Amino acid sequence: MLKGRKLRFYSGLFLFLLLAKVAVLFEPVTIYAPKELEHIAFILAKKYGLVFLSQKSGSDLELSLIEGTTIGYEPIALCQSLINGDRFWLPYLKKDLESITLSVNGLYPYELGYPNLREIKLKRAKSSLLRKIWYGSRELAIRKLIKEITFEFEPVKIALVGDIMLGRKVGEYIKKEGPLYPFLNVLDRLQSADISFANLETPTCLSGEFINLFRAQPNVIDGLVQTGFDIVSLANNHVLDYHQECMLETWERLSDAGIFQIGTGMNLKEATEGVVIENKGVRFGFLAYTETWFLYSRAGIKWTAGDYPGVAPIDKDLIVSDIKRLKKKADVIIVSLHWGIEYSTKVTKEESNLAKSIIEAGADVVFGHHPHVIKPWIVYKQKPVFYSVGNFVFDPLKPPLTEKGLLVELIYANGLKDVFVSITELKECQVKLSLLPPLKPNDIIN
Repeated sequence: MLKGRKLRFYSGLFLFLLLAKVAVLFEPVTIYAPKELEHIAFILAKKYGLVFLSQKSGSDLELSLIEGTTIGYEPIALCQSLINGDRFWLPYLKKDLESITLSVNGLYPYELGYPNLREIKLKRAKSSLLRKIWYGSRELAIRKLIKEITFEFEPVKIALVGDIMLGRKVGEYIKKEGPLYPFLNVLDRLQSADISFANLETPTCLSGEFINLFRAQPNVIDGLVQTGFDIVSLANNHVLDYHQECMLETWERLSDAGIFQIGTGMNLKEATEGVVIENKGVRFGFLAYTETWFLYSRAGIKWTAGDYPGVAPIDKDLIVSDIKRLKKKADVIIVSLHWGIEYSTKVTKEESNLAKSIIEAGADVVFGHHPHVIKPWIVYKQKPVFYSVGNFVFDPLKPPLTEKGLLVELIYANGLKDVFVSITELKECQVKLSLLPPLKPNDIIN
C-alpha cells in the first residue's frame, strides 16, 4: 500500500517536472531596458517577438549603453523647442513635434554620415547557475537569439507636394525641353524620398472630349516617374476635363508607369478605397477627396463617383468611415483634400473643424491643396495639418503668391519625428527651392 502511494507520488512529481520543463521551453523570451532605452526595447520586442519587462528580475535579455554586444546605433539629435527656443540634445527616436531638429555639421540624424550616434548594447541578463541548468536547451536558444538580434535605425522620408499641372503653357515647355523640365531643380529632394506624393491636376491622354480646361500629353508621366513620384491624387476639379474616357486612359497610363492613383474610381467604393504602401516595415495609407461645389464642365456629366466613374467627394462621415477601415491595414494614414477658395489665404472655420475631425478619426496627416496659394500649417494632437500648400508646378496665374508652394518632407522613425516644410518658387513653369527659410507651424507668407 505504502509502496503504491510512493510510486504514485513520484510518478506525479516526475510528470509535473516534465510538464514544467516542457513549459519552460515555450516561455517567451523577455527583455529589460533602463528608462532611457525602453523605446529601443519596444522596437526589438515587436520585431523579434520578445516580451518587455519593466524590472530586471526574471528577464532574459538586457539593453545597455555600457555592457554587452553592440547591436546597433541610435542618433542623438540637436533639437530646438518651438515653445521657448531652447536647444537640447535628445535621442532622435524619443523626439516629438514640439521641437525641430537642427543639423550637425550640415547633416540630420536620418542622413548617412551623421556624427552623433550612441551604441546600443545587448547582453544576457544575470541568472543563477541552477536557473541556467533548469532552462537547458532554452538557454542555448536565448544565446543564439542574442547573436541574431540587431537594432537598425530605419527612417522613412515621405515627400508631399500640391498641384501639378502639366498642360497648357507647362506642356509647351515640356514639348521643347522634355518631361523632366519642370522638376530639374528639385530632383535630389524628391528622388531621396522613400515615397513621393502629389496632386496631379491634369489628365494625361490622347482621347477624350473637351469639356473644360486641362489635358497633358502622355509623355509627361515619364517626368513623374523619373522625378520619383510613387502616388498621385486625381480627386480634383480637372480630372474629368476631357471626359471619362480621358480619365480612364490616365488611370491606365499611370498604372503602366507604376504610379498609384487615388481619389477616383469606377464607382464610389473604388474612389474611396485608398492605397497602402509599405516601406521599411511601416505601412502608409493614402486617401484622397475633393470638394464638389467648384466642379465644372461644359457638358452635363456627373463628377462624383456613384455607380459610375468619378471622384471621391469630401464628406465628413464618408472620410471618417474610410479612415477607420484603412486603419486596420495601415500604420500611418495621410488624407489628401482638394478644397478651399481659390487665391484665399484664410482658413475657414469649416476647414479647421473638418481637419480636426479627420485627425480625431485616426488620420496622421491632413494635406490640402487647390487654392493656388499657401495657407499656414498647424500641428494638432501631434499631427500636421496643411490647409493649402500652393502650386508645385503650374503656369502663371496671379503672381506673386501663386508662384510659391510648399515641399513637405515627413520623417518617420518609430512615429513622426520631423516635418520639414520648404518653400518653392515657380519661374518659367519650372519649380525650384526658395531662399526663404523653412515654414514653421502657424507661419504666414505675405
